[in-house]
Amino acid sequence: MILIIVRQLIILLLSFLGITSVFFILTQFLPGDPVAVNFGNIAKGSAEYQQAYLALGLDQSLLQQYFIYLSRIFSGDFGYSVVTSRPVIDEFMTFFPATFELALFASIIAIVFGVALGVLAAIKRNTWIDNLVMSASLVGYSMPIFWWGMLLIIFFSLDLNWTPVAGRISYVFDIEPRTGLMLVDTLLAYSKYEFIAFFDALKHLILPSIVLATVPLAAIARMTRSSMIEVLSADYILTARAKGVSDWKIIWVHGLRNAMISLVTIIGLQSSVLLTGAILTETIFAWPGVGKWMVEAIYRRDFPTIQGGVILIAFFVVLINAAVDVTYNIINPRLRRRK
Repeated sequence: MILIIVRQLIILLLSFLGITSVFFILTQFLPGDPVAVNFGNIAKGSAEYQQAYLALGLDQSLLQQYFIYLSRIFSGDFGYSVVTSRPVIDEFMTFFPATFELALFASIIAIVFGVALGVLAAIKRNTWIDNLVMSASLVGYSMPIFWWGMLLIIFFSLDLNWTPVAGRISYVFDIEPRTGLMLVDTLLAYSKYEFIAFFDALKHLILPSIVLATVPLAAIARMTRSSMIEVLSADYILTARAKGVSDWKIIWVHGLRNAMISLVTIIGLQSSVLLTGAILTETIFAWPGVGKWMVEAIYRRDFPTIQGGVILIAFFVVLINAAVDVTYNIINPRLRRRK
């Protein structure tokens, strides 16, 4: 197991070096003065400009500039926002809890309903239930997020007035951001608002979570169906049926447990998709997370924020994939023994 973890750490490091290399090369083609791109409009010839020029290593070769770029990243220096003059890493950590909360809630919806619908489709194979579930999953996987989000807003927020249109919580609540997770912070402020603020934050979370979970839910449902059909036709399942084992135990204990070996990979991949898909979802619902922050940085041409944000998001995606690979090796004893 230690060798597996060490191997994943090496892969994680190499992947991160590859990402930074590609991004560094792309930044060489950005228009404009590199000093102005990274530090804002500084008068050329001034001492401040010369200091920034030397700090970026622009007087050295490209290879030396890349190593300076790497040293800054590994030391946690992702530059400063041209608009707010705050460190990019600080701004990222300010907005990341909102994205994490949204992605976590969407992951729960996608996994719970995706697995349940996939198992149902496998049990009712080649029936109208199977066809309905697979058709719905195909539509959900192909549906544009922005269009789906707008439909839900029009129907549930504007017509039925069941859910809020945008934001994380109503303006009437003054919640101190202790953890950055609104559901947790509202519970910590229980003495002030009791559960009123919590349910208000929950209502704000429902629609964007459904929109963000739609594509992963469809993918998980289809993969669950395929895995369960394969597992339920195995010899040991037929033996269990012959011994009189109940259908509930065969499906949810023997079947699903073995099907989860294949599902872990797709669940992990879809979890990383949630971080990238959050950009559109957060923009539609004005969700104050990393996605909305990145879109605003693009509009403002805040290049240090864009560079730092992309690298940090890529790092989390690679980290999730590495964790999924380790988990797959843990739950799959055959693969672990072979290695």
